[in-house]
Order: sequence, then structure tokens, then C-alpha cells
Amino acid sequence: MTEKREETEKETIDWMDTFVLGEHYQTAYEILMKIDEIVRVYSAADGQPNSWDSLIKRQDAFSRDVGRLVLRAVQMNLDADTVMGQYKAGGFPKYAGEPGFSHLLYNIPRTVFLREPED
Repeated sequence: MTEKREETEKETIDWMDTFVLGEHYQTAYEILMKIDEIVRVYSAADGQPNSWDSLIKRQDAFSRDVGRLVLRAVQMNLDADTVMGQYKAGGFPKYAGEPGFSHLLYNIPRTVFLREPED
């Protein structure tokens, strides 16, 4: 009986812990791609192509997991220091040990639109 339970536990993979929270987030691109992955997982959870209704139905779990991702990104960037010269700049000054990761946005274009915003 114990062997059966151990096999079941080995077969169960928590995608959030394994594929999202197990990553290192040291570029804005990495963070954005993981947010997109979370959006796609929750919006396709009904077995249909990505759907806004599926995402909204799971809004609480989606929000929790995006929050967990942001916390992980902050944790992975605690040592960053934009004031003492480790990184060139960011959105806001940051000392090592302080939460934040805006230094990852240095030199990223801010006004690139793939399509015109709708009114």
C-alpha cells in the first residue's frame, strides 16, 4: 500500500511549483513569459481554446498564482542594487535587500505598440 501511494506522489507534478516558482527571474522577458504561461493555463482550463470566461471563472486562483510569481521574482532580485552601481538603472532607485525588480526594465523601449489601443 505504501509503494502505491509513493508512486502516486511521484507522478503528481505541481506545475506552479515546478515550472513557475522553480525558475530564476533575472530578466523582464522571463517574468512576462511566465505571466503569459499562467494566463494560458487558467484560460484553457475548461478544455477549450483560451477563453476569457475560463480565466474569469478561476480569477481567485489566477490572482494567487500571479502573486506567487511576483513574490518569487522579487526574491530572486533582492540582491540587486541600482544605487551603488551593480545595475545601471531601473524604474526606481533600489538598494540590495530591498524588494523590487524595476532594474530589469533598463533600456527596454517604453512606447512600442503592436496595435493601436481601442477607444
